[in-house]
Amino acid sequence: MHTIERHIASLRSQALAVLVSNQVRAADQSLGLSDRKVATLNIDEVRAMLAILDCMKPNLRPNEARQIAARIRALLEEPPGCQPVRVGCL
Repeated sequence: MHTIERHIASLRSQALAVLVSNQVRAADQSLGLSDRKVATLNIDEVRAMLAILDCMKPNLRPNEARQIAARIRALLEEPPGCQPVRVGCL
């Protein structure tokens, strides 16, 4: 397995762990409504991140890598409550 494939697999595993954690928080009735809403927003962000990672391939051209990095930065820099990032494969 190439280095980039290992990094993608690692990022995907971490994103799945965050997704599960936020799903549990969103369903936890002992938390306040605002905390559950934040967890729900985080779920949408993690799903968008997973969609980006699923589109990645080990032989990316530099332009493709820059586009993916820009999508991830846009996703991470959005203020909470914004429309989720629409993700399409390159």
